Amino acid sequence: MLRKNVSISDAHLKLLEPLLKKHQGNLSAAMRDIIDFTGFVTEHMGSLETAKDLLKEKNQISEQIRNRIFGVTIPLTMFKWMLSNSRCSLPPSSEAIQIFAQHNDVNIYDISSLSKMINEGLSILNWPVMVSINSSNGQISIQITGMDPEINNFNAALIAMYMANNKNPQKINRLMIYPSSVCIQLSSASSHEEAMQSIYTHFCDNKEDKLHSQNDIILVRT
Repeated sequence: MLRKNVSISDAHLKLLEPLLKKHQGNLSAAMRDIIDFTGFVTEHMGSLETAKDLLKEKNQISEQIRNRIFGVTIPLTMFKWMLSNSRCSLPPSSEAIQIFAQHNDVNIYDISSLSKMINEGLSILNWPVMVSINSSNGQISIQITGMDPEINNFNAALIAMYMANNKNPQKINRLMIYPSSVCIQLSSASSHEEAMQSIYTHFCDNKEDKLHSQNDIILVRT
């Protein structure tokens, strides 16, 4: 076994903290992990520089895709104004579902995955909300928390539309609106139409509103 003295700066030690934690402070074990990984990258990519370049290129492509879909930026105050002047006007289902389009394979009964998917989808839009999800007695409870009631309400409607258009459609049983959050309780619907009608019933002032043609059912497969 070869023994060498290695000088490591504080900055590099900080980068090593996750590996040191993994190996309970054993620097030798951490270095072996690094060497093994370097060997793996070199074998499959040719060099560390090539791997870095490929990773940067992949990130740039992902960013371009996000920008093509979500590339319009408006001030928060204008966004709030638009929401306040479009009450009882729901977006097309296709637009609501597009927010979560990269995660169509999520099982909505897997609460952990569902919560992660929804929060990741909304985080791309940089909207100031946080979503928490629970399940009990066959019902799914979703809480949207944020500083602006209009934005909270809009996000609740989008999530409800996604859930209504799922392979296992969910209808709204109860909608609770608080100053800093919106809570919706969902359960299985007999059809996508029933699920969508529950959204109009709970989110629109005129409960006689019928399903608009632009909100044709789009199936999200799980």
